[in-house]
Amino acid sequence: MQTLILFSSANKNGNTAKTIGKIYTDHECEVIYLDTLNITPYRYDNQYPDDDFYCLIDKIRHADNIVFASPVYWYAVTAPMKNLIDRLTELGDSPKLKSQANLLTSKRGFVVSSSGNRRLCPIFRAFFSEFFEYNKIKFVATLHASDRNGYHIDNKNIELFNSALNHMDVTH
Repeated sequence: MQTLILFSSANKNGNTAKTIGKIYTDHECEVIYLDTLNITPYRYDNQYPDDDFYCLIDKIRHADNIVFASPVYWYAVTAPMKNLIDRLTELGDSPKLKSQANLLTSKRGFVVSSSGNRRLCPIFRAFFSEFFEYNKIKFVATLHASDRNGYHIDNKNIELFNSALNHMDVTH
């Protein structure tokens, strides 16, 4: 299985990056730092200049697992992550990508996050739950780190997350 980690954070070496570092896989894995990509915001007219979106779509096409990794900022993902998620709408309504409208359907979705709370914010989780359901992505697992009193993540949660990444039948 191939895993693609779509990562965004104002701090490239912060707690979300540390959490990504806890993920190990026995298959191909690639981390893409979204904040360095040029992705034009979604447009209803579907008129886009050349940007990095179509190259990213090619990487998504070849991935089995897609991990969305973002710190929780005011109950939400980072602006670059939200921009990408909005732009993925183009898969369903752009004449250029109509043939790829079901590109996300066969994917397995994961969420990695960090925040000042011990638990993943339910609003943040619901955002991904709805996004995954809309795009027929199987929501497999989350991994959340707290930085309330210094960086902390439960080792059992790391093991469960990694197991879910590596095994098609493990979900939680």
